[in-house]
Amino acid sequence: MPPKERNILLIYILGFVTFGIYILYWLYETKKELEELGADIPSFILYFIPIVNIYWLYRYTKGWAYVTRKNNVVLYFLLFYFLGIVMPYLVQKSLNQIAENYKRQQMMRQRMLPQYYPGYPYYQGQQFPGYSNYPGSQFKM
Repeated sequence: MPPKERNILLIYILGFVTFGIYILYWLYETKKELEELGADIPSFILYFIPIVNIYWLYRYTKGWAYVTRKNNVVLYFLLFYFLGIVMPYLVQKSLNQIAENYKRQQMMRQRMLPQYYPGYPYYQGQQFPGYSNYPGSQFKM
């Protein structure tokens, strides 16, 4: 199952409006998505225990770095710990890229051209079964 694509700006807006409660929900959901992608992150309950939450954040960062193939885990941990406001942007941006790559792989498995993918601009439905309506098919040899 691919990670869910989320609007990064909306994460910040909902986090502000809900006084940070949405950020906790977002951390829980992204933790589950990172675990599905192979990360090893401990239980989310540890986030609420003082001092132990630092360990949890380190393991979350380590799991995110593993999934996204980032090398410097300690640097990202310090960045997330001291400048926590950048964490949702970096994590969600990389999860959105993974979700987009997953969609592309699904399109390739179905042999679907990007122009005919429902999320592509100017989508006009499934029009390519006979291959006569591919772009450039009007030029026949």
